[in-house]
Amino acid sequence: MVAITSKYHGPTNTRGSCVRATANGHMVTVPWASELDSEANHREACKQLCEKLGWDADRFFGGAMDDGRWAWVPVFTYDWEQRHKEVSDAESPS
Repeated sequence: MVAITSKYHGPTNTRGSCVRATANGHMVTVPWASELDSEANHREACKQLCEKLGWDADRFFGGAMDDGRWAWVPVFTYDWEQRHKEVSDAESPS
């Protein structure tokens, strides 16, 4: 399983604030959008990294960690009713 981490970086003398998202040695840096809240800025960085890597960004959910970084993990839905039907069909005699 792959997790994406994102971290806020404050402004320097030459660059504005940004969020950097990383996973598996890949990275994107996204300028901080003041019209967005913190979560939306981190989500945008996650989304852009997913696009770069060809991943489905809609499957990633995240939250803030104690050190100020955010962690984003893929969440896969599972259709329990479909699985129950598959198991029932396999167990019933033909």
